[in-house]
Amino acid sequence: MPLTNHNGGNSIANRLFKDPSIRSALFSFTLTRLLILFVVLLSANMRFQPAVQDQFGDIHESSISLKNTRVTDVLTRLTSSADSLWILNIARNGYEKESFSTIQQRTWAYFPLYPVLLRALSSLTGNLPITGIVFSSLLFLFALIVLYRLVIAFDYEPSDAERAVFYVAAFPVSYFFSLAQTESLFLLLTLGCIYAARRQRWWLAGICGALASATRFAGVFLILPLALMYWPRGNKTSRIKADVLSLLLVPFGLLAFMLYLKSITGNAFAFADIQLAWGHDAGFFWRPLMTFIRELDLVSLNWDFRLLNFAAAVMALVCGVVWLRRRAWAFALYTLVSVLVPLSYQAGSQSLARYVMVIFPVIILLGIWGRSPRLDQTIRVIFIALLSLMSAMLAVRVTLAFS
Repeated sequence: MPLTNHNGGNSIANRLFKDPSIRSALFSFTLTRLLILFVVLLSANMRFQPAVQDQFGDIHESSISLKNTRVTDVLTRLTSSADSLWILNIARNGYEKESFSTIQQRTWAYFPLYPVLLRALSSLTGNLPITGIVFSSLLFLFALIVLYRLVIAFDYEPSDAERAVFYVAAFPVSYFFSLAQTESLFLLLTLGCIYAARRQRWWLAGICGALASATRFAGVFLILPLALMYWPRGNKTSRIKADVLSLLLVPFGLLAFMLYLKSITGNAFAFADIQLAWGHDAGFFWRPLMTFIRELDLVSLNWDFRLLNFAAAVMALVCGVVWLRRRAWAFALYTLVSVLVPLSYQAGSQSLARYVMVIFPVIILLGIWGRSPRLDQTIRVIFIALLSLMSAMLAVRVTLAFS
């Protein structure tokens, strides 16, 4: 009997590793997460000595020692800053229950699904920050698997799927997928939504869409590609009429959050109106792009890595236009809305790279473009180099890495 179970276990493992989506996801996930961990640990433990004057000029001697710093301490510090800190506070204490005002920043800007799940899991583990890292990383691994299968479901080549998986894993700010933040959950839910719709499982697509809109405001945009994907299937049968109701589930997560905010702050739109406390206000979408173009020599400013964020935004806009030219209306509309809305709510380009890396049609199109060996190599080199740089900046708490 034990031998049978052992063989059965091996058989299951063999079947899993024969699945190309799992193999591809595991390779890209393991490679990039180890790279991030390696760079973060080395950078976080680097110590510089005072400048020394010698025949070579002023130099700084440095030392790196891992023996006095635990890995968990470094990771806890990294995921207890910036947006992660807000999410951890929601998981610990919930939202502030007081009348709405924009005098200071509040947790109302952050959507509830991820903190609620994190709170539930941490009640079992007893460690909120590390649980957030493990939880986000596992969600990201599952998202990579679904991404591969989604690319195949739309009749693209397996090599396109492999490249798309690698590109998103190696994206210059993909360390956010392993912090206590919403990127991994949101990517998984959006991919799951479209994958379910492609397989004509409309109610599952609607549920994933509702969960996505409870994770980020951008989740509500999923109703656009779902409607466009559903439209060619329309006919007079009762089944189709029932299925179309599933699309109405998508905004349910957002509406539930708005009702909750109304009950605790008196303002159902507190999640949007509180953005003023961060200096974000509505304007024309080209405003942050023109700001960058007018000051091309200014690569970064405060939390804004302007060059990277500008490049990411332009790449997304170009991808949206290309999907339009390909008549892939669902991908085109979702891409354009997903990048134009954040562009319209901030004067600068801060965080645009984070927004772009979860717009899955952008990643899929990059995977297709990567059929050119030279372009594929270029993307890989640039992404890995920037990911290493940004991970090092994250470790030494340079604010650019948190934007």
